[in-house]
Amino acid sequence: MNDRTKGLLIMLTGVVLISPDALLVRFLSERGTPPGAIFFWKMLFSLPLSLGFAAYEQGGIRPLWQSVVEGRRHYAAAIPLQTCVEICFTLAFVYTSPANALLLINLNPLWCAVAGRFILGDLLPRRTYIALVLALGCMLLIFVPEIVEQQHGENENEAELGESSTKGNIIAFCCGLGLAMYITLVRHGSKAEKPVNLIGAAAISAALTSMIGLIIQGGDVLPTSFWEGELWQFWLAQIGEGMAIGIIFIVMTIAPRLITGAEVGLCVLLEAVLGPLFVYFGYGDVPSKWTIIGGSLLLVVLAIHESGPLFEKANYVRKSISHRLSTRISSGFVAAQAETEPKREDEESSPVEGTV
Repeated sequence: MNDRTKGLLIMLTGVVLISPDALLVRFLSERGTPPGAIFFWKMLFSLPLSLGFAAYEQGGIRPLWQSVVEGRRHYAAAIPLQTCVEICFTLAFVYTSPANALLLINLNPLWCAVAGRFILGDLLPRRTYIALVLALGCMLLIFVPEIVEQQHGENENEAELGESSTKGNIIAFCCGLGLAMYITLVRHGSKAEKPVNLIGAAAISAALTSMIGLIIQGGDVLPTSFWEGELWQFWLAQIGEGMAIGIIFIVMTIAPRLITGAEVGLCVLLEAVLGPLFVYFGYGDVPSKWTIIGGSLLLVVLAIHESGPLFEKANYVRKSISHRLSTRISSGFVAAQAETEPKREDEESSPVEGTV
């Protein structure tokens, strides 16, 4: 098995494992678990995996702490960003539909491109500008009908769990922006004069997120005070969420070493399909027709944009192979021609020698 196949399998495994997160948040919320308790336990259970892997990558706890001290400026920005992303990721599934949440969060590759242009000075290809305009059109197609319906009083009551809401859509949008800024910060650190490794930021932000959840809940995070079901179901769901978060952190560190960024982005888009699918199997929720139409178009736009570098690479390889073949053919022709020239000269000179 080559490195590319390994990278794709690792990435796809991580995406499949994180995709039921929307279903698990819905399950926990419907049985009385407040959002603060959800992300308290989720991030607490993810901490051993993220911290253990970060220490392994850096060669131990002491080298990990040394990297944090050396890159303290980048860490000071990365930790709050990562914390906000983790909180918003959970809240988005509580306050809006999984389809809307995942579509808005998965816009982050486009925001990464914009941030890279203004912060890192990246030159954006034409396809990115086109994708930004088309993505904006898809978003309007999804959300304008919902706003019009709300203004006409069709959704006078507060949105129920699993239904789309303006508040939840804004949270999901901010989550995507925050994720893009975090990725840009990681790139900025890697391009510094002395490269900064932010692998420890995930573990620190997980601990901070858990503390924030504990404070929001006033210390009331034990399921006996709010859970409306069997306790083993609560612990199974929370441990599953925490393990999935820890695994996706490890996957997102390893996979980019084996496959291209475009391939990583295409694999991540799969979550926008699988997440709502898990919720449909669990609760029978079907997204609105505008979400299905606009979301399908948005996924196509993002897929084409993310696969652009793959097509460019394939075209470059094709041209390179064609150039090498043509060079070999032409050099072979020249060599053959060079071999025939002395023979012609011998044939022309031999009669003259005979007459003499």
